Parts: sequence; C-alpha cells; structure tokens
Amino acid sequence: MMKIDILGYWGGFPTRGGATAGILITTDEGKILLDCGSGVMSKLYLKTKVENLSGVILSHLHYDHMGDIGVLQYAMAGALRTGRAKEKMKIFAPTEPKEIWNQIQSGQSENVPLNPLKPLRLAGAEIEFLSVNHTIPCYAVKITYKDEVFVYSADTEYIESLIDFAKDADLFVCEATICEGSSHTVGTGHMDAIEAATIAKKANVKKLVLTHLPSDGDFALMRRQATEVFGKKMYLASDYVQSSPCMAETVIR
Repeated sequence: MMKIDILGYWGGFPTRGGATAGILITTDEGKILLDCGSGVMSKLYLKTKVENLSGVILSHLHYDHMGDIGVLQYAMAGALRTGRAKEKMKIFAPTEPKEIWNQIQSGQSENVPLNPLKPLRLAGAEIEFLSVNHTIPCYAVKITYKDEVFVYSADTEYIESLIDFAKDADLFVCEATICEGSSHTVGTGHMDAIEAATIAKKANVKKLVLTHLPSDGDFALMRRQATEVFGKKMYLASDYVQSSPCMAETVIR
C-alpha cells in the first residue's frame, strides 16, 4: 500500500500554522519527501524524521517548494553526526535557476540533477517526470508502487500532456492557484479549479485533490467549479486538515 500525507498545500506563502508545498509518500519499503516548502519540516517531524527518508524530490526551485531544504540539511547534519543517518540525503532537483541550485549544495546532501528522461527508483517505487509549463523548469511527478499510481502536477498552466501523464491515476494532486477575486497570483504558469478538474476528468483519475491553494481564495467556489467539471466528489487539500496540528493521511486504495 502507498500512503500519501499532504504536509503543506498553500501557494506562495503559508497562512498561520500552515506550510507551502510538501507531500510525504510512504511505501512498504521507505519514505519519499516530494517538495519541501516553507513550514514543511515542522509538519514532517509530526510524521517521521529525516533519517527515515529514502530521498527528496523537488519539482522546481521556487522557495514555496524548497524553502525548507536548508532546514532539512541542518537536520541531516545532526543525524549524520550522531550516527542516526549513515549516508547523505539524496536530493533530486532541476539545476535551474543556477543560483538557487548552487545555494542548496551542502555537505549533508548529495544533490542529483533531475533528468526527466530517466525514471528513478526510491522506496521500491518507480518515479517518472513530465516537463510542465511554469515560469522556470518544473516537473510533474508520477509515482507507481505495485499497482498504485499517484500523480502530482507541481506548478503549471493547463497542458494536454498532463492528461496522458495522469491517465487512470488512483490519486491526482493538482495545483489550482488561480481563483476569481483572489489577488494571490497574476496567474502566469498556473491553473484554476476548472482547468485542474478538466485534466482530472479527461485523465479518468479516481480521486482528485486540489493543492497550491491561494490564501485569499474562495474555496466554496473552487470546490463547486471543480465538482461540476470532474463529475464526482473531489477535495481541496485543506479538507484533510483535522483538529490535530498535522495533515491527515490519505491512503490510495
């Protein structure tokens, strides 16, 4: 079984007590951290510790997707020093913008350039990538474990290639940053709830969760728009917030 914990889901910057992009994927063979935005480390430690991660994947090098990488590397320094970790953390990421790539180099991590043409294998899972249309190099991620498929859009405008990439996925976590009345973004390189749901509908995904939410978004409107297009119940990532301070887990079945 593959378990998905949405650790952070705000776009750009988190609201009080929240976090930007971060998803913890757990298989029977290990754990993968997908994106590590602002506030994600505090959420991660409610679930696990850095030394338990099989690796980290960054969809792109914008701070709301990798702002806590330096903090993760500090945590790894302690784990390596005390023997809790035996090897440096593997971080897979695009190498552009070059100045950000250079900033995240560290003695506590082995940073590996992300090659979209070369699938990875982490925690027993096959991991594939799709180049999407954002303002810098950015990649959607597909994780297949046994007969379960999870797809993450990362940040992108509407593109037809994402339909085939997400085809028949058990869970599709898709960005929906644009919302009528919101001043959160100018919209470049992003989608709204209707576009996200259109991809999900055409891809015939089993479950749709909207993420990268605008802090001032009309969530009732977004939910209504996406449901009308998707044709069945869908979720906002914020729907998984429970009374506890951590995100509830969602399990692919």
